[in-house]
Amino acid sequence: MMGCGPVATAGPGCSPTSSGIAFPDDLRESSGVAVSLRHPGTFWTHNDGGSDLYAVDGEGSITARFRLADRLRDWEDLAVSTCPEDGSCLYLADLGDNHEERAAGNIQVHRVPEPDPTGAGTEVDSEGRLTMESFPIRLPDGPRDIEALFVRPGERVFFVTKGRNHPVTVYRYPPPLRGDTVTLEQVQQLTTRARILPRQVTGGASDPQGAVLALRTYEALQFYRMDSDTLAAIDGALVNLRTLQEGQGEAVGIGLDGLVALTSEGGPLGGPGSMTLMHCDLGRL
Repeated sequence: MMGCGPVATAGPGCSPTSSGIAFPDDLRESSGVAVSLRHPGTFWTHNDGGSDLYAVDGEGSITARFRLADRLRDWEDLAVSTCPEDGSCLYLADLGDNHEERAAGNIQVHRVPEPDPTGAGTEVDSEGRLTMESFPIRLPDGPRDIEALFVRPGERVFFVTKGRNHPVTVYRYPPPLRGDTVTLEQVQQLTTRARILPRQVTGGASDPQGAVLALRTYEALQFYRMDSDTLAAIDGALVNLRTLQEGQGEAVGIGLDGLVALTSEGGPLGGPGSMTLMHCDLGRL
């Protein structure tokens, strides 16, 4: 189960290495983040609205911008993992549904080979846009607002609801990804009821090996292990994020060697989007 709230702990030896890294105005609504598997020092992120994928460096500077071939309606998260055959892919979650009204098949996960920030060897269409594959989905229990996605090696794709009006629920995509509309499988409820706003789930991530997972809320980060297809919270692995004073904490990504990236929207007061880089001793979990 998810804890009742954050406690004054650094979790599994977590400590920020850089915090409050301000993004340019183009990234005021950073809603998802993934740590590149192919390009060390590169972080992928995107706005809540729009259909542009951004590469940023550890200073928060935009190093590349790619337009997607298809328009996303409410892009809430992204993940990086292995592709079905070879290399690394980005998985994009167009699942946001604040009013829980999007019809079946109108929510989708997309897959695109991880591009090169320099543009070298990156596959684009005739208009210079990233080509991607799209996989429409439906939920078994009606529309839900989903802001968290994580993908484990072997293209095992999971989604976690925000907990706005219902219990925080974990779903899995029955593999393989395919073009027809597929009904997700509910595998777990992490809470017994809806959650108050600060404790709603806004992002998820798997480490590159799929051994450790993380879900974040506006105020805390919890690490998990997988027990079959269900999440098991790790004792002593809850991180208080309130001290970061994020505008509106939205996303988490996990890279190699315990690198954890967190991003935030500017928030209701209109500040800049931002990023925090953290190191956690995930090897001891």
